[in-house]
Amino acid sequence: METGEPNELKLVRALVSNSLIHLELYENSKGNLFMAAVCNKPEGTIYFATTPSLLYSFLENKIKLEDLLERCPSFFVQIVSRNKPTLYSLKDSTIELKEGDKTIKQLTSDDPIEIW
Repeated sequence: METGEPNELKLVRALVSNSLIHLELYENSKGNLFMAAVCNKPEGTIYFATTPSLLYSFLENKIKLEDLLERCPSFFVQIVSRNKPTLYSLKDSTIELKEGDKTIKQLTSDDPIEIW
């Protein structure tokens, strides 16, 4: 699985954008899916690969945001901080997502999310 090079990704849609978090779904030219989320440690925006089945599990409140990252089909993620992308290994790095311990329902509170 590839890493999400931010400048090569096309925005599919913003899944959540509120005072808690901004979470977006992207795809690359090959149709692979990537999530972008706020990362507390290291600080920045993290881009990580996902699969349709993992994304669906997240959208159905079956897994939390951090579970989505932990089950990433790639060993590497990109974190962009101050417009500088850095590649991180999921096995060798401690990565802390903002609001990572929440499901999509908890992130959206009362705002319904459309699952397409």
